[in-house]
Order: sequence, then C-alpha cells, then structure tokens
Amino acid sequence: MSEPLFGHDLLGLLLEKGGACPVEDLRAASVAAHGPAAVYCNCGGDSFDFDGVLGFLGSKGKVTVQNGTVSLGMAPACQH
Repeated sequence: MSEPLFGHDLLGLLLEKGGACPVEDLRAASVAAHGPAAVYCNCGGDSFDFDGVLGFLGSKGKVTVQNGTVSLGMAPACQH
C-alpha cells in the first residue's frame, strides 16, 4: 500500500503546471504521477477520486474550475 495522497498533492501538480491548466491535463498529470486508480483524501479522512477531490478543493476555495480550466484558488493548502 502506498502512502495516502492528499488534496495538496494534486495542488502540487497544478503548481508544477504554472498554477493553471486544462482539467484534462491535470488529470493526465495525476495518472502519470499516482496511477489511474489514485485515491485522494482530505485531512478529515474522506476519500475522493480525481473528480471528487477537484470538487472538494473547489468548495474550499483552493482551486477554481472555469471553462474547462483549473486554477489555484485563494485559500492556502494545508501543510503536512
């Protein structure tokens, strides 16, 4: 079993892409880095697939998704 992935791991991939990119590019980066069955979690222990964690991060202001592009939001990421 690999170490758990957290939402901030996805934020790190987005940061590597300059802070904004098409959602499908971020999805591809997630698959390349963590595999197609990656499960992300939050600090509360909830588990998410890629789309679920993207929605969760959006609800917390950590990313915005508009017109098929995901961008870093204004809320800071957790530090682990």
